[in-house]
Amino acid sequence: MLRSTHKAIGERITAELGLSEENARIFIEGSTGPDSHADFPHAVRKERKILAKLDEARTLFLLNDEYSYGEVANALHYIRDKWTRTREGERENAVEMNDQEFMRSVELLDLPEEAKKTYLGVAKSLLEVKNSGIESFFDHSWGIWHRDYASCVYVFADVAEMMLPTLQPDASVRGNSEKLEEYLRSEAFKRATQEGFSASLITNFLYPKLVGYPAAMYCLASLSPPAGFRGGVVDLEIAYRLSLEIARYTLLPSQQFKHQDAWTERAEREKEKPKLAFVLPEYHVLIPKPADEVRRDRLLIFDAEERRFLGEWPDVAEALRVSGHHSDNWRMLLSGLVELLKEKQSWA
Repeated sequence: MLRSTHKAIGERITAELGLSEENARIFIEGSTGPDSHADFPHAVRKERKILAKLDEARTLFLLNDEYSYGEVANALHYIRDKWTRTREGERENAVEMNDQEFMRSVELLDLPEEAKKTYLGVAKSLLEVKNSGIESFFDHSWGIWHRDYASCVYVFADVAEMMLPTLQPDASVRGNSEKLEEYLRSEAFKRATQEGFSASLITNFLYPKLVGYPAAMYCLASLSPPAGFRGGVVDLEIAYRLSLEIARYTLLPSQQFKHQDAWTERAEREKEKPKLAFVLPEYHVLIPKPADEVRRDRLLIFDAEERRFLGEWPDVAEALRVSGHHSDNWRMLLSGLVELLKEKQSWA
């Protein structure tokens, strides 16, 4: 998106939200700020940066820190670039459709069925948030969870790979597959990881990663155009409307939310420390059911899911080897963790 368009949208959002002169200045400057960050391209691979900045913006807002306005504006810059990879229709009056014109423009898009379905879903969600509030878009009892038991194992393998230099400081062992395998079969590896691995599996499988408003904000910020397709002026309209609603609920005073949680309350936020950027699409999924209900269901199947994972492990191990998506060390660490699970099962 052109710098001038970012600025024009930033100005319109500040007017819509009724920001003070000083906060509006910070927001507008933040709307163009990433163009000076030298982290191009902005349209791709910025998901975690967007989420981290929204988290930081909300934390700063609850601390009455004016730089919350700049942080959220930075995040929205990346979101708009994600939605407007072409400059078609980039003019200031492109964000002046009323709701009916907006929906009609989406319905008239000449796109394949699945791509058009994505656009329609995004448009309906944005109108719902605008006209009925974020609670109509996302039930406050819903949460974002690990997809399955396997994803809980995989994420601990990620952590173990990151911590490997601490677990095994000897670089000659880490760099030699035979020596590393020997270490992963050792009592030293077992003592260093078993307790944390077990606790991680329980926490990640039985408790949501995010719930309530943090989960809603994650879902809103994650709305994306269909890969390989563009909607011209519709993209620009979505970029504006999405920016407006994310800004609104990041900068909304706590008392104006219908529910209270770690997004609205400073004390709850400090206690739970929700991290939007720690939600990974390959491991996590929204489950549109009350979190307490999901937890009860998962508690009943925890042991069975562990047995199922171990039963499927030979096929999974081969698929991971062929995929090439992970390092050799990661796959070896994962195998070491699976051996810990097998040993645990043998005791049962």
